[in-house]
Amino acid sequence: MIKFFRQIRYKLMSKNKTGRYLKYAIGEIILVVIGILIALQVNNWNEERKANNELLNIKENLLQEFEANRNELQNVLKSVDYTKNGGLDILAVIGEEKINVSEEEFNKMIEKSLFFPTWKPKNFTLNELKNTGKLILIKNDTLKRLLFNWEKHISIIEEWNRRVEKSSQDIIDYIKAYGSIRNINHKRIETEASSLNVSNMALFDDVRFENQIDEKVLYAQFMKQYLEEADDIISEILEKVTQQ
Repeated sequence: MIKFFRQIRYKLMSKNKTGRYLKYAIGEIILVVIGILIALQVNNWNEERKANNELLNIKENLLQEFEANRNELQNVLKSVDYTKNGGLDILAVIGEEKINVSEEEFNKMIEKSLFFPTWKPKNFTLNELKNTGKLILIKNDTLKRLLFNWEKHISIIEEWNRRVEKSSQDIIDYIKAYGSIRNINHKRIETEASSLNVSNMALFDDVRFENQIDEKVLYAQFMKQYLEEADDIISEILEKVTQQ
C-alpha cells in the first residue's frame, strides 16, 4: 500500500502537477490521521474491554471472599455468645450464701467462660487491589469507602480478639494458682479428676475471680458488638459489589 502511494506521488511530481500533488498529499495526510484515530479507538476499546473483564473478576472475587467471611462470622458470633453465657452463669450464682450448683456444673461453667473465639477474615482480594493499584478500577465511591472502613474495623476486632484471649488466659493462670485446671478439663482429655484435696468451689467466694469473670463477659460483649457491626459492613459491601 505504501509503495502504491509513492508511485502516485512520483507520477504527479514527474508531470509537474503541483496542484493535484498538494491535494493528494493533503488527502494522504487525512487518511493517515484517520488511520491513527481508528487505531487509537480500537486500542481504547481493547483497553476498556480488558478493564471491564478485570472489574468482573474483581467483583466475583470480592463476592466469594465476603460471603465466606460472613458465613464464618455467624459461627464466631455463636461462639462469643457461648463463652459470654458461661461467664454470666457464674456471675449469677457467685457470692450467694447457698450455692445450688454442683462442682461438676461449676467446672462446666468455667470451661465455657474460658473459651476465646477469634475471627480472622480473608482480605486477599482487597490486599491485591491495593498492592497492584487495581483499586482504581472500582468506580463506585461508596464501595471504596466501605472497603476502607472494613480495613479499619478489622483492626479494631483484632484488638478485641487479643483482649478476649488475654482475659481467658488470665483466668486460667489464676485457677492454676488457686484452683484446679485438671478438674475442669479432665473429661475433655479423658482422665480422672485430681486426686489432690483441691476444689474450685472456693472460687465462689473469691472477689478476684469474680472480677476476672466479669472482665471476660465485658470483653465478650464488646467483641460481639464489633462483630455485629462487621456483619453490617459485609452486607453493605455485598450489596454495592452486585451494583458495580
